[in-house]
Amino acid sequence: MGADESRKKIVETALQLFNSRGIRGVTMDDIAATLRMSKRTLYETFANKEDLLAECLMLVHDQIDLRHKEVYMKVDEPLLVALYMVRVNAMSNHSYCHLIEEAERYYPELHDRFFKIHTAAFRDMLQKSLNYAQANHYLRPNVDIDTTVDFMCHVVQEHRMSETTDSSEYARKMSEVSFTFLRGLLSTDTIERYERQEEDFQQIMNKLNDIKI
Repeated sequence: MGADESRKKIVETALQLFNSRGIRGVTMDDIAATLRMSKRTLYETFANKEDLLAECLMLVHDQIDLRHKEVYMKVDEPLLVALYMVRVNAMSNHSYCHLIEEAERYYPELHDRFFKIHTAAFRDMLQKSLNYAQANHYLRPNVDIDTTVDFMCHVVQEHRMSETTDSSEYARKMSEVSFTFLRGLLSTDTIERYERQEEDFQQIMNKLNDIKI
């Protein structure tokens, strides 16, 4: 196995362990034992657990980004795709949010770095989609895009900080609340278009389920 393949295997295995046992419940010894790898080889690849966790978080972030790009490539309507992605965002990113919450508790500097990446990506997607929507007259009159984006990012942050953030039911409810808010910004004609295409979005998402989040 080459160095790149070995590194990838370490990250994937560590991520599985972090997801199943939690960050504090996994040691570098555990990871080496699961991989049947010497601790020396593991530490030659990653200097410490924090460095390995950082790469695990980046892997999940990249997987989420890939899922979003796959959907955008298959549907020629960025506004409606963005609306659908908001509806499923908290659920599809649930494992990532849980890891981020643990990272905040035990590795605050690492948490700050990756939460900023996640929030920036979400803000950028929402800003571009709403600008597109406004330019194409899909929004109701007098919608303030900057205020809307700020509000939605605040909602994401509040979800992350909630004591129930690790509850899948809470994540589902937060997704629906966010979706309902954004849906209310749209014109009647745009809402009707979304409802006609929502089933198509779901079928596309079902085909992408092999991308594990």
